[in-house]
Amino acid sequence: MDIIENEILQLISTTWINTPKSQLSTKFVARYWSIDTQWMNYSEAEILISKLIEQKWINESDNLLLPNLKIDLESISFGWTPKKIIHDKIPRNGKNRSDSKIIKTSEGIDEEDTRELVELNNSQRRLVRYISANTGVLKNEIIRRCARKKRSLGQVTNTVCLLLIAKEQGMQMQELVDGMD
Repeated sequence: MDIIENEILQLISTTWINTPKSQLSTKFVARYWSIDTQWMNYSEAEILISKLIEQKWINESDNLLLPNLKIDLESISFGWTPKKIIHDKIPRNGKNRSDSKIIKTSEGIDEEDTRELVELNNSQRRLVRYISANTGVLKNEIIRRCARKKRSLGQVTNTVCLLLIAKEQGMQMQELVDGMD
């Protein structure tokens, strides 16, 4: 794989690390690359998005973006930042995505089955059951909300998302935090 393709793979994988099969808005991606990570300025981000769409690295529909390759979480380098060559001539993508299964929801947000969006460990599953039992919210709804929070907040753990959901439902945080120790 040549250097620029590796840079593109890193950029796309890092952007979609938490939601590899979900669509993100064009504005979100441009803001993430420019303001959140400070990898480039906003206009450079918009131009790069256009180039990646044109060269089939990203699919675009109604200002929603979806990677046109399988996100490789194993290849993401810790502390990676894009090199300037990423703004040069971008090659055409030869690795088209074949595993996408997106479901359009009534809210206009694309989601897959929430079980694939968030993988919960045993303590997180217990926390889901506890929140459900104490608030009356169904477990599937809590997991769906967790997936949405994770997608919107970015680099945050499932546990933090679940705690935020519990707080929104009026539960006492000290009780939950003490129970996690």
